[in-house]
Amino acid sequence: MAQIDLRTVMTTLSGPRHDGTGNNAPSAAEPEAIAHETAERAARAWHRERAGEDLAVPVGVIATLAQFSRPADGPDTAEQLRALDPVDLWRALERVWALRWVERPELATWAAPLHRWLTSPPSPAAGDAVAAVAHAALDAGLLDLTGAEDAQVRRSADVLGPTLARVRSAGAREALAEVHSPPDVADLLLRLVLLDESPSPGASLGEPTAGTGGLVRALASHLASTGHDVHRFNWSMNEIDPVAAASCASNALTWDLGPDVLIFCGDTLTNSDGPEQARRARADIFAHHAELEEQARSEALTRRAASLLSPPDDATSPVNEAGTRGD
Repeated sequence: MAQIDLRTVMTTLSGPRHDGTGNNAPSAAEPEAIAHETAERAARAWHRERAGEDLAVPVGVIATLAQFSRPADGPDTAEQLRALDPVDLWRALERVWALRWVERPELATWAAPLHRWLTSPPSPAAGDAVAAVAHAALDAGLLDLTGAEDAQVRRSADVLGPTLARVRSAGAREALAEVHSPPDVADLLLRLVLLDESPSPGASLGEPTAGTGGLVRALASHLASTGHDVHRFNWSMNEIDPVAAASCASNALTWDLGPDVLIFCGDTLTNSDGPEQARRARADIFAHHAELEEQARSEALTRRAASLLSPPDDATSPVNEAGTRGD
């Protein structure tokens, strides 16, 4: 078992990267190449392991890895993750979403289909499959794209769309009428729609058939490249497929869309008020989050008071390095 402290690895988890703008995006070919190479390698690794039909697992591995940063100096995040054995890697991936829930409870909740499986201990086969997908993605250079400090670099391609397309069968994609917009197509559609006019800050920008958010990515990248702060816009994405909708939530974190993002999973033909339903759901999530935070603070204060009022049972008993009383 690799002797690597998970806390060391988790320090590379990208916190809220609030830059909003950015003008250092690489050329279009490189990010798209990384995205497609990541998807291709991850899909091959998943199918080679014969790990099952739950597509949320391989897509969730990529989505979770995309939450790690890769600082220019310091330890190599990819190498640290590769060095973890399958059980420790599973634990590291699970902790990502615990931390994300503290920071952005609504997006972590909407992304749940991609990480809910992490809450169960892995079987040897499942652990090996997840590790195989993670190593394939890291070897393809995923963190060079999604781990960049500049949000504009991270917005230059969508990794989850190609990954979902490759792990899902052609028949399933046809049944779902699933087509993910390539970056160049998304950029062309954007230029045709905007006609040299950008929306004003505070505008609500929505995509009723979002897929994994390709058009939103293109718009956010365009706004940032023209000097706008994407955090000053209200974003909403609707998608009928739960895995794709969850990918929108994960991508909203990776692309740093800001504090006002709504994700709705449903059919726009029968749920025309999707954004309003998502807004009400977000309010409930925030209320639950605040309640749990208050409960945690109260319990911490109670434990602190108890420790001050109650002396140790045996003040002379030795304590080992782990902080537990010796036998």
